[in-house]
Amino acid sequence: MKNTSRFPYENYETLAEPLTVYYPTGEEDIARWAFQVIEKCSQLLTQLLNLPMPELEILVVAPPDWSIAPRDEDEDNEEDITNPHPYWTDAISPPCLVIPLELGAIFGEPTQEKLAFMLFHELTLAYLESDPAPWPEEYPLWADEWQLKFAALWLYYQMSGQPGIVNSDLFEKYAEIFEPEEDGKTPVTIRGFDWYEDTNAEDYLCYELLLEQFATDLLATYGPEILPRFLVLYRSGRDVLLSEDVTEMLASTLGPKGDEWLDSLVYF
Repeated sequence: MKNTSRFPYENYETLAEPLTVYYPTGEEDIARWAFQVIEKCSQLLTQLLNLPMPELEILVVAPPDWSIAPRDEDEDNEEDITNPHPYWTDAISPPCLVIPLELGAIFGEPTQEKLAFMLFHELTLAYLESDPAPWPEEYPLWADEWQLKFAALWLYYQMSGQPGIVNSDLFEKYAEIFEPEEDGKTPVTIRGFDWYEDTNAEDYLCYELLLEQFATDLLATYGPEILPRFLVLYRSGRDVLLSEDVTEMLASTLGPKGDEWLDSLVYF
């Protein structure tokens, strides 16, 4: 890893593994766990997406160093720093999966299951970013986000053997976001949410919970193969995709009556 930031790599240890893993002294257990789950999940993603494992390293970060961990400029904001969570960055070379020792309080009860789920999300992003197929230039937020959440939840199921919601405590805390209003839809929908300068961390967290419910419902009804089928349509070279375009792509990927199934989801 090129030391292109202020991060004190010289104070960190490394695992003797094919994949470089930096970790604070005394935290070998979580470093080894991270390496093992990423190695196993990479095999699964390679099979699902027909893509080779991207070049990357792993950096497990101690709390005092979190604010200076390498990150993309658009991620270098106060909320990301005050709410630690795993992320992937190509701000350095090779790109890196960055993992905090402690999750931010906003994510509720800190569990290894949650940490793994977040890590699978970022590993999927690393895979998709390494794919030479073209991304659309303009597209709705949910078009990318559902792919990552879906793959992350599928990986979690494969690793744990337990289907269902991962963030159960947060689903209970924010139960009102799933209650339909008079129009039959939830107050915020997956397709209706967007990111603005004044969007706060809690609003985005609720959006992530809607996406987790969407991924749960998709996996309960369809197989993981819908993701690579969707990607063929989504990354076919079109520069601009409207929400309606992406909806049609997903519906056709789901097969007969896919559009009806999507319309039946109160949060979609």
